[in-house]
Amino acid sequence: MTKPYLPLFAAVLMSSASWASAIPATTSALKPIPTMVVSKESDMLKPGGGLNLSSPYLAGVGGTPGYEGVGTLMIKGDALKPGYATYCTGSLISPTLVVTAAHCVANPEVGTLKSIQFAVPNGRILHGVSPAPNPGPLDIAVGGAITTLPGWDIKTLGEDLAVVKLDAPMKGVPTYDLFRGDPMGRQFSVVGTGTSGWGAVGADSETGYLGGIWDLRKRVGENTFDEYASDFYDAFLNYYGIDLRIGGPDKGVLLYDFDSGLAQNDVFGLLCDIPDPALASLCVKQTGIAHEAGTAPGDSGGPLFVDGKIAGITSWGQTGAILSFDGQYIYCGGPKDIDVSFDVDSGSCTDSSFGEINGVTNISYYADYLDSVLAGKIAFQRVPEPASIALVLAGLAGFGAFRRKRK
Repeated sequence: MTKPYLPLFAAVLMSSASWASAIPATTSALKPIPTMVVSKESDMLKPGGGLNLSSPYLAGVGGTPGYEGVGTLMIKGDALKPGYATYCTGSLISPTLVVTAAHCVANPEVGTLKSIQFAVPNGRILHGVSPAPNPGPLDIAVGGAITTLPGWDIKTLGEDLAVVKLDAPMKGVPTYDLFRGDPMGRQFSVVGTGTSGWGAVGADSETGYLGGIWDLRKRVGENTFDEYASDFYDAFLNYYGIDLRIGGPDKGVLLYDFDSGLAQNDVFGLLCDIPDPALASLCVKQTGIAHEAGTAPGDSGGPLFVDGKIAGITSWGQTGAILSFDGQYIYCGGPKDIDVSFDVDSGSCTDSSFGEINGVTNISYYADYLDSVLAGKIAFQRVPEPASIALVLAGLAGFGAFRRKRK
């Protein structure tokens, strides 16, 4: 029986095909993709889909920790269409401070920020719907200001870290400490809010996650840190001649792969077979662990916990098919390929399936910056008050009525 590996936020796109899709190896086709999602608000809560509400991948279910201080950020900007918003994940590091990814709040695709709202225990209450089965206090706060790392660059995804300051403290909601050791090789719990799906088929970001359930519930999975991005992409450039390096300082970004249980999808384990000393020295053979998970759009900004402390922030995903580059193409979507799925709409191998790489901002590297934020020594940029706050409060009132009706 195959292990039930699941990405935290993905959906059914297509079954694993019996052919390999050749993708032209242009730099744009190979680069990492930020894991945020932009959608019309009315598309948030898809009915049906056979969601298993007793799954241990759901926070607070079957012995899985609830991570009650992790929630959903709903962000609106002037570059988005009317009625659309960006959705990411965030975590409380104080009653008024939410740590997340910079690309969620400082991104030309979002534009000048119009409003930010942070909801716990998940984003369902933003739409007046029960957050069950995720446990914890229900609260929505207005994000009144933001700050990002000074070196944040959307073009290179370097220093992808931001903090949102809430206009009012969240009461009775847990906050989290920062991990300050060396996370390399450590097992972690990754938390995100969004859609559930299957690693064998990936996520279809172009067509609204067809076949998956985008329900804004909070999910938890396990994985292990494999590499520092600087080490891997420097060696990749020297051997393959393609520059995919992430911006920012060395050791600022951590990598892990999404394993299926098969050696052919173990991206960093496959480095052992590459005839290059630098890449081979980075080989980490690990074909999967219990409750293995990867991330996908909507998990951006979500925390990765080591010893109960935030060790990383979800930033981006990238196909492991970059290792199949033959001088002209990379290959994915076939039963013997590294990356098992192919997004037919975007023409991309990167779709949150098995055999992909996840990039994470290394919190221990930036602990001094976050300490300064917590100490009030970092300036914040003000965000306008959301004009839609009355609608959100009305949604909460509707949720209360919904709960009473079900009793």
